[in-house]
Amino acid sequence: MKRLFHRIKALGAAMLLGAGMLGMLGGCGSTADNGNMKIVTTVFATYDLAKQLTERAGISCEVKLLLTPGGESHAYEPTPSDVSAVQSCDLFVYIGGTSEKWAEKLIGSSRKDKRNLRLFDTVELLSEETVEGMEEEHEHEHEHEDEETDEHIWTAPLNADAMLNAISGELKQMQPDHADACDRAFREIHTELLELDAQAREIRETSPKDTLIFADRFPFRYLTHAYGWKYYAAFPGCSSDTDASAATLAFLIQKVKDEQIQTVFYLENSQRKIADAVCKATGANAVMLQSCNNVSKEDMNAGRHYQEIMSENLNAIREALK
Repeated sequence: MKRLFHRIKALGAAMLLGAGMLGMLGGCGSTADNGNMKIVTTVFATYDLAKQLTERAGISCEVKLLLTPGGESHAYEPTPSDVSAVQSCDLFVYIGGTSEKWAEKLIGSSRKDKRNLRLFDTVELLSEETVEGMEEEHEHEHEHEDEETDEHIWTAPLNADAMLNAISGELKQMQPDHADACDRAFREIHTELLELDAQAREIRETSPKDTLIFADRFPFRYLTHAYGWKYYAAFPGCSSDTDASAATLAFLIQKVKDEQIQTVFYLENSQRKIADAVCKATGANAVMLQSCNNVSKEDMNAGRHYQEIMSENLNAIREALK
């Protein structure tokens, strides 16, 4: 509740400043100053899919990710310039979970008649769950109907494909002259996402083990659900906690020993304290999985794509399940 209150309060101030900025921008309207279409996104996965689509279709478009590369996505609060970018863009693509209530508020105040794509509407949603040994939230920060919904919908390749299809549909309506090119671009990326799905299914069918250990937050609920993998983790995906209790740490250590697990996962931007403690006690190896919520500045500059990152994740899971 406290985190959500601060976000809404910050958004109110940002919206006031953003409105002033729009007044100064004058003729900026709904396209960039160079005449390009503008798309604004809230997480890396959607940014990357939109950017790949427009580039492969030859659509002149500025795609903006609101998160700063390397930044912690769960602590994000929109700045005045972010608000201005959302208010003035041609298409706003967002997920729709509790951490993006600021987006719903902004849409209701200044984007009712503009194109907004809520990706929660494109996939079957799953609730966050508290599995055995996991730390429970100490305070309820959410009081909305989506309070238990896991927001990391893109971590399952077929979900990413559904999201891609929705973005493609919006682009074809906005750029009808590029509809055929957009269809071709969609089919190319669609094929690559189906290859990821096939890779995951092959791992599930051939691996002797089926249990993953995350000594960190767990944003891969959709991935493990899609392919039937079991998991144990320190925290749910959107938890604000970073320090596990002695009981949680002891549980993970014992689970690694009991299951004879050789790999313990941690997330990008993690301090690794829990993973290192579990590995020190068990002799397991700590390996990073990337949630595609955000990426590092180096990965962004290198132009790494969702497909490449998720394939690396799946290869790491393959090794962990041997």
